[in-house]
Amino acid sequence: MTDALQINSKPKNYLSGEDVLNWSIATMARSPKEILLTELITTTICACPSLFFVWIGRDIYLDSPSEALFLVYTSAGAALYLIALIIRQKTIYNYTLKTDGATVEYYLHYPDFASALFKGIAIFVILAFVLVALITGSLLFLVGPVAMAFVAAIKLLNWENPVHHRQTAPWHLHEFVTVDHKRLMVIIHCEDITSGFAARFPSKALMDKYLAFLRKALPANAQYIEKATNWHQG
Repeated sequence: MTDALQINSKPKNYLSGEDVLNWSIATMARSPKEILLTELITTTICACPSLFFVWIGRDIYLDSPSEALFLVYTSAGAALYLIALIIRQKTIYNYTLKTDGATVEYYLHYPDFASALFKGIAIFVILAFVLVALITGSLLFLVGPVAMAFVAAIKLLNWENPVHHRQTAPWHLHEFVTVDHKRLMVIIHCEDITSGFAARFPSKALMDKYLAFLRKALPANAQYIEKATNWHQG
């Protein structure tokens, strides 16, 4: 028996019970440990090209160290961009707790103007390619990396932020509950503790309400395990 259903489009909802709790939270899906490790790896990868070019032109940079500032700024900017907009990007979770199960709707958090911005960038890139084609009278420039950029622009033009849905199995099928007090998370499992339905909370008080409900709704022999987790699924 699977712990939860995960479908990109909205699944057929078998839950018909009354609402018990509703809450939303915007948070990073991965654990702080995983985020820190990813940040270190990203920073290292961004620094490697600059270090390579500095090593190649070491004679020039030894005589004029300020010449290397551009490489340093470029690497730092790239790392900060990736960390801020991708690695530390938050996910919005909308939870509904019912008497016969729970559901969550989640999607990546983008500012309200993101869709217009992405489409504007895509249109600019496409028009630039069309202009180059008209000037050169040839489409041969649409080869290799440029072709990949053109395809990416087309996809960006049709960009939509996908919304994902999950729902629990019936309460009586769950056998384990993992409680992570540090991350304010509760994960309920059926037979397999490596998969389950994770609930994230903006406050400890709300998490305690959820746990109190689970102790009544889940089987009496369900095992509660308190530990830190690296859980990042929905």
